[in-house]
Amino acid sequence: MRNNINVAGISEYVNEIKENPNEAMASFGVELDWVSGTKNKVSTKPLMIGDHKLVRTFEFNVDEPAQLLGINQFANPAEYLMGAVAACMSVTFTAGATMMGITLEKLSIEMRGGMNLKGFLGMDEDTYAGVEEINCEIHVKGNGTKEQYETLKDRVKKHSPNFNTIVNGVRMEPKLVVEE
Repeated sequence: MRNNINVAGISEYVNEIKENPNEAMASFGVELDWVSGTKNKVSTKPLMIGDHKLVRTFEFNVDEPAQLLGINQFANPAEYLMGAVAACMSVTFTAGATMMGITLEKLSIEMRGGMNLKGFLGMDEDTYAGVEEINCEIHVKGNGTKEQYETLKDRVKKHSPNFNTIVNGVRMEPKLVVEE
């Protein structure tokens, strides 16, 4: 064990994928249920890794600040999005450090972004409704060198699924289902 990660387990899983490439395939999802106002409850769907179905029943709540018609009871969607990206980056960084023999003492990732709410509010059709840039700092302390940490940062940029989804975009077209 290093960084609380099972090093032998990673190697075993890599070998399992080499023997059966289907084991590398993962599918997952969430379901959102509107509660009221800007408040929503999100529940995880079963996670498939290869042929293995993992039943996971996690839930989290989403809200908006009062200025955006919410009651500021929970993090907003953009904060969860940044949190999901940062967490994925952390997993990729920590796994890479572990495989490189680096013991981490501290790892934190700070993200900040902003948007022009005129786009979200539909006040200006020419105003982009999303975050145009996210500033990100990775703070790390451990027995690695600056060069090793740079290598890990580059590895995160190449291998973190959520980082790549945000940076490179993803195809998504909502399908409307009207219930009666």
